[in-house]
Amino acid sequence: MHYHKKWTTEWGQVTRATAASAGHITVRDRETAGHLTLPDGATVVIVGGGPAGSFFAIRALRKARELGRTLNLTILERKTEVCFYRPVAFCSWEGCNYCAGGISPRLADVLKENGISLPEEVVEGRATEITVHGDWKSIELPVPEGREMLTVFRGSRPKQRPGRYTNFDSFLLHQAAEEGALVLTAEVRDIRRSPGGRPVVSYRLVTEETSREIEADFAAFAAGVNRTPGMDLGSDPLFGALAKVMPGLCPPKIRKAVICEMQAQEDLLRTMEGEVHFAQYGSKELSIEMSSLIPKGKWLTVVLLGKSIDRANPSQYLQIAESFMTLPHIRRLLPRGAQLRTVCACHPNMAVGAARNPFGDRIALVGDMAVSRLYKDGLFSAYVTASALADCILAEGVDRASLKKRYWPVVRGFHVDNRFGRTVFLLSRVVFSRPVLSRILYQALLTERKTKPEQKRRVADVLWRIASGDDSYLRVLKAMFRPASVGSILTGGLLATVRNYATERVFGLVWDGFGRYPTGVAIEGVERKRREILAVMGVPEPERPPQVEKMYSIRIKADAAAILRQLGKFGEPDREYFTPRFIQVHRTAGTPNDVGGTIRYDVTPAWLSFSVVLEKLVQGRYLLYRVADGFARGGVLAFDIDHVRTGVSLLTIYVAFDFPRGTGPLARSGWYLGRSIFPAFVHDVLWNHSLCKMKHLAEFDEGTKQDPEGCVYPGSRC
Repeated sequence: MHYHKKWTTEWGQVTRATAASAGHITVRDRETAGHLTLPDGATVVIVGGGPAGSFFAIRALRKARELGRTLNLTILERKTEVCFYRPVAFCSWEGCNYCAGGISPRLADVLKENGISLPEEVVEGRATEITVHGDWKSIELPVPEGREMLTVFRGSRPKQRPGRYTNFDSFLLHQAAEEGALVLTAEVRDIRRSPGGRPVVSYRLVTEETSREIEADFAAFAAGVNRTPGMDLGSDPLFGALAKVMPGLCPPKIRKAVICEMQAQEDLLRTMEGEVHFAQYGSKELSIEMSSLIPKGKWLTVVLLGKSIDRANPSQYLQIAESFMTLPHIRRLLPRGAQLRTVCACHPNMAVGAARNPFGDRIALVGDMAVSRLYKDGLFSAYVTASALADCILAEGVDRASLKKRYWPVVRGFHVDNRFGRTVFLLSRVVFSRPVLSRILYQALLTERKTKPEQKRRVADVLWRIASGDDSYLRVLKAMFRPASVGSILTGGLLATVRNYATERVFGLVWDGFGRYPTGVAIEGVERKRREILAVMGVPEPERPPQVEKMYSIRIKADAAAILRQLGKFGEPDREYFTPRFIQVHRTAGTPNDVGGTIRYDVTPAWLSFSVVLEKLVQGRYLLYRVADGFARGGVLAFDIDHVRTGVSLLTIYVAFDFPRGTGPLARSGWYLGRSIFPAFVHDVLWNHSLCKMKHLAEFDEGTKQDPEGCVYPGSRC
């Protein structure tokens, strides 16, 4: 899919003109009519060498070649550390990235579409899933097959990082230079218009004391809203100079953020590899509306927004970040005993609105100087606005009317869509920050995964689009209120939650002292995993599906040995999981994890009781129990401990059995009664609770024998 074309069309931009159609009117004719175009060999200046400036340069130079024209394009970038992808002698400015450094799947798509391939040394990580944290349970959203979500560093910070000049911004600027842009390390001092109306940019090279000037046929300003982090845009000299040549210009509305780079012990964050975490709540004392945690090797990038930050002064920002890292739902996702040290912290502006009148004759703002997508995927909006501006000046014109016709609809489109975005984030924040609502939403998503094919999972699709920024907020908002989405939440979410809550009360299950984690398996995963388990165990595939077939999986940050120790306690009197009321589970023969070991389920009423025998232990990871007697005779209870990556395992439980009907009317009535008073969903409730507790115990076993909730956090600023 051509994402640039898709999005600029959506925002109302007209179809791009071809070179032939543009040539029907001469430059002299169009200028006479007040329509200004770029002559061949035009001088174009870009102030700012960040992603927006680089994207604009790459697009403009490529487009000009397509049209058989040339441009003399100069980029003025004040930060020496992003001058070139490969370091040069004067690249020593200790710059901050002011950004989380996430490359969304959509941006990754357009980079591929434009032939921009990020080298491995620039890519810090490849995310396999997004985890959205809710007060009840977190929701794991896998990155779709064929898509990429990358993590990068934007600048040279943190300075402790080896090869810190290898970063995303430097790479893009190097790409612009390879396309033909001249990159100068310079600070812009002023902007004025020549007698002929052309912009004149005054700048000073870092190697010189005196100022220079360059008169341009067009000037694009992509200097962002953070020339110094958290600066006051109203008193910023560059915006002030621009306002003199662009009447009515007003900077975009901004909001303060806190960004920290935290360092852990070598390889300690490996258990978070491939993960990207989002949370939209903090605590009663700490009002956080948006947060992200992005692992990058031994580094963890943390981004925070919220009222607590809005109300704070800069001296309090680090304390807020440290307090956030001690919240229970954040501690639980970190490795046990992790010692995180803040080595870099800043409080940049984040654009949350659009600039007013961000263009005039021969001049325009681009990137977040003009507009940025609300909270998500600002790099993608930088690409879209930069590409739209480049197309406009080459195919339409550089006068105010041309920019208003072809460039402004893109900026305005993001601005209007951000209004819908505020509603989207408000609704999702309300849901995820409340235990009952987040439980209903989680249950709705789980029900979809267990009963519907992937293409029909409306709730999962909406959550993915919100978390990844993979669609416009307007379409996301519409999708949230589609009848199919609402129906899934009411039936698969609300009703199932009421049923499960009642079951927990009946069996005396209490969520206390350990976290709640996803355990459901999607319908396609059940079939694949069942075949694997049965094949390894040497069990033939059943001729027909069993009357009860359940599968649960949970990710545990521990090795197979720690999990096996917990499985060995199944049936032991000192176990701390699977202890429901009315069901007494105890070992009657054998020893833990030894073939032949027998475990008895004494159930109330007694005629529902049965025993399971450990029939096979394969490869030290597969355990097969068979139901030896009782109402589920012949049934299967299997465990699989799968190695995911170093320090992380996936424990899967597979349950399958039939309800025997008996030989006489009375026996058949009894089995029907048993099936009704012990329905299949009871397994969901019991094993969900038990697996979460088992994860807690296995990770405690694997860790440092300290409080399993704890992590040491000696925060410091470097």
